Amino acid sequence: MVAQPDSIDAWVRLLLFPRCTLQVYRPKNRQEYRSRNKKSLQQSSILKSLAMWGGGGDDDFTTLVKSILDVSALGSFGQGGGNFLEEGATGNTNIKQCLRKVADGHFTAAINVLSSSGVASYYDDTIKTLEAKHPYKPPPSMPSITYSKPPLVAEIDSVFSCIKSFPKGTSCERDGLRVQHILDALCGERSATATDLLKVITSVVNLWLAGRCLPILAEFVASAPLTPLLNPDNGIQTIAVGTIWRRLVSKVSMKGVGKEMSKYLSDFQFRVRVSGGAEAILHILNQVLSEYHHDGSLTMLTVDFSNVFNLVDRPALLHEVRVKCPSTSLWVDFFIWAGIGIVYRRHTYLVCHWGAAR
Repeated sequence: MVAQPDSIDAWVRLLLFPRCTLQVYRPKNRQEYRSRNKKSLQQSSILKSLAMWGGGGDDDFTTLVKSILDVSALGSFGQGGGNFLEEGATGNTNIKQCLRKVADGHFTAAINVLSSSGVASYYDDTIKTLEAKHPYKPPPSMPSITYSKPPLVAEIDSVFSCIKSFPKGTSCERDGLRVQHILDALCGERSATATDLLKVITSVVNLWLAGRCLPILAEFVASAPLTPLLNPDNGIQTIAVGTIWRRLVSKVSMKGVGKEMSKYLSDFQFRVRVSGGAEAILHILNQVLSEYHHDGSLTMLTVDFSNVFNLVDRPALLHEVRVKCPSTSLWVDFFIWAGIGIVYRRHTYLVCHWGAAR
């Protein structure tokens, strides 16, 4: 793909690679399910898929893709988020999910699952709530300001640092690629091979930063399935899980302009990239209140905007990106091609997620 960045086939194969080769092995019988060789079975399954992929034949590639479609038709496609529960679904799904997390070694996630209220059922009210939280907006007009700087070029060390910055157990999107997959490949015994792989990953990241990914693929890279979680008060809280590629490029992009943006926003925000910023605000407010609250001469107003991130003015955002951090403009503009529209399916809710533009 690095050699043929204008080839849609190369980009599609990159996005399909983890789903075709890194699928979770599903035991075929009770003996395999109870076997202590589950890890070996998983390894054998991955090696078999990698051998088919590496064969380079179109028949092998078609077979792998067909296996994905067959699994999807059976309803077990959801490694990523975005799945609803069927109406009238029964069984303690929290315990089942907890067991899966324990089997994967994600013990913190397992504890969180046990205390979760679960996923909202597929009802019209659920869809309406998601619509309200992520309202439809037409694609914004592009800024008239021209690009004043060349695109950001990431270094190998920066990319590796961003890969390692993901929390342990970070979820994957529907392509099935996890950060742990990349770390396992990079930190193996053959350091020379790992270095070569890291160089290629850095080249791919720079292709995205330079706007070389085809716009037709923006919908698949920039969108993220939403999972509607139930709150204790029966309200709905949504989480969006984007692809690791999108999150990695966004991390690299933000790291590249982080110092400049921290300096620019130093008098306005105290949370992002500010060590102890929130604590400093709390101590200052307590000090001011202790000095002036006796005579009643001080009034303080706190404001919490409702759904502010999803209602932000997109043209204003894009304009500010080109003015304040133009080296990331091509990457942010790439998300415009995905549109702001929402795609509804029976078990999936996809939305263009703007996390990379922050």
